[in-house]
Amino acid sequence: MDIVFDYVLSPAKRKRMVDIKIVNIPRTSADKQVYMQSFCQAWIDSGGGSREQSKWMRYRLVRHLLKMLALTRFSCRAKQRVFIVCSRGGHLLKSSIPYLFEGEIVPMLWDCWPATWDVLERDLRLMKCRLCFVTASDVVREMSRRLPSVKFVHIPEGVDINDYQQGRPLVERSIDVYELGQKHKYYHKKLVDADLENQCHFVYNALNPEDGLSLVFADWRTFTSKVADSKIVISFPLSMRNPRRDGEVDTLTMRFWEGMLSRCIIVGHCPQELIDLIGYNPVIEADFVNPAAQITDLLNHLGNYQDFVDRNRCVALDYSPWRKRMDVVKKEIEDLYCR
Repeated sequence: MDIVFDYVLSPAKRKRMVDIKIVNIPRTSADKQVYMQSFCQAWIDSGGGSREQSKWMRYRLVRHLLKMLALTRFSCRAKQRVFIVCSRGGHLLKSSIPYLFEGEIVPMLWDCWPATWDVLERDLRLMKCRLCFVTASDVVREMSRRLPSVKFVHIPEGVDINDYQQGRPLVERSIDVYELGQKHKYYHKKLVDADLENQCHFVYNALNPEDGLSLVFADWRTFTSKVADSKIVISFPLSMRNPRRDGEVDTLTMRFWEGMLSRCIIVGHCPQELIDLIGYNPVIEADFVNPAAQITDLLNHLGNYQDFVDRNRCVALDYSPWRKRMDVVKKEIEDLYCR
């Protein structure tokens, strides 16, 4: 019997009929979940089947009723159906409704901060998940300890490389410094106190994106073009920006791929996951004592860093695409469901 991915498996692995689809919920940059959409599209482009969002999920009352039903451990799912569900760690149950009533759930998880671990453990137990993909290796280790019966697999953060431009050479760009995404508050204050705004073209979000929808640029296309027009981007992992929330999880995020693909000088701190993946540190480690002086020095010697950012782009083109992760995802699914 066949396992249905909508692509061909080797005859030796054809043992039983299992219909595997990814839940493809359209997401946009306004949702701040474009990374999930890119993952879904990479799965589909590689030949994987998909399931569109249920029309019933438009109704809040239906969503609440189904969640209450799920919490009673009610299940009528078909064993020969599997749904890959993209979700943030604390929202897995919500993201899996109503598909958890129709088949087995294989989560693909982002943003599994320590505050979400207890809820995530509950949801994985509740849905009797056997396989779970996670972008953070620290979470894989923690959840494997909590749930040894579940196989957790680290899938490093990726992007759709077609979203990003290489931009002009560094010396020809118009934005000197772009503080990308959420700010490291202490580091940002040091730059502001040093009056960096009046010394160069310094772009940052006056608000905090984590406090709600607040964007520097109006749309995704404008954002990516502005990154590609920046000489320096500042990026820190959340473990440094907000250690109370994420102090135990040091993980690669798409911000680093964005800077590398756009040939920017990245100033901040490099997650160990990225170093382990590509074999070197593509980030200029931030000077917390006198950050403005470091930034000024970099701007005065941009020519010294052109080869470095060119190399970073070439490496990112090779390591960052989600399509590079699909072989691992499919192999793990085959090994579990084709026995």
